[in-house]
Amino acid sequence: MQIKLFIVGDVRLHRDGLAYQLADVEGVEVIGAGSLGDALQALGSTPVDVALLDSCQQEIPTMVESLRQAPGELRIVALGIREVESEVLACAAAGADGYVRRDAAIGEVATVIESVMRDELVCSPKVAASLYHSIASASVDGGACLTSRELQVVELVNQGLSNKEISRELSIEASTAKNHIQNIMQKLGVHRRGQAVAKLRSIIGRQFS
Repeated sequence: MQIKLFIVGDVRLHRDGLAYQLADVEGVEVIGAGSLGDALQALGSTPVDVALLDSCQQEIPTMVESLRQAPGELRIVALGIREVESEVLACAAAGADGYVRRDAAIGEVATVIESVMRDELVCSPKVAASLYHSIASASVDGGACLTSRELQVVELVNQGLSNKEISRELSIEASTAKNHIQNIMQKLGVHRRGQAVAKLRSIIGRQFS
């Protein structure tokens, strides 16, 4: 299945260069590249799976909010994020489904795009550990707390593991891993794995503010 991608950015040289390089990536079909206005116009008539944002960090929240108004289950990936806790958490709090490191090669961009389509997140072990330890002391909205097992599951989801991989890692049935993830999403009031991680990050972000 081809992942339909639209590259969003204000600098034409950057977005056209990305489009040129990603055009040769197997499994990815670049539908277009343009400004936010171009993207919104395209999304109104053309199915798109992933929007890749080539913008400065301050612009990401506004762009994500605008793109979320588009029809369909659009995944949003922010490009050029420094893999430090503050920037990653800010990216998640803005509502992005994933991010690409500032020094990533084109192959890593494709890997992140493919991962968000599986509701998985690519990040370093350092970021995953920071997220896990911060979550351990956090309560979700409404006062419902995650159990220790659910925290383990969140850490593995954050590392990009699938349900089957989580079941192997924790020596539990795949159906049990799925139930844990459903419970986590219910407690957080979200509908996708990536949204659960993003919401937990926003909670953590408020702790640091």
